[in-house]
Amino acid sequence: MQMVLVSPGDIGVALRNMRKQKGLTQTELGKRVGLDQKKVSLIENGNPNSRVESLFRILSALEVGVTLQAKVDVIASDRDEW
Repeated sequence: MQMVLVSPGDIGVALRNMRKQKGLTQTELGKRVGLDQKKVSLIENGNPNSRVESLFRILSALEVGVTLQAKVDVIASDRDEW
């Protein structure tokens, strides 16, 4: 499945959906990647101060990756969300 994510909130929603598809709780996912449940919750809620390393550990545990591509139609409000 391919998704276009343009904000920390989008990433959080996508990670939450993937975690739930795998049948994992936030606590279970956190144990797999060395984070507590609160940190997983912050990431899933789009906390813009989340560490990139934490995001990549979660992506790895969920067996998904990131592909970057140029956006064709960048909306000014999308940039303002960061």
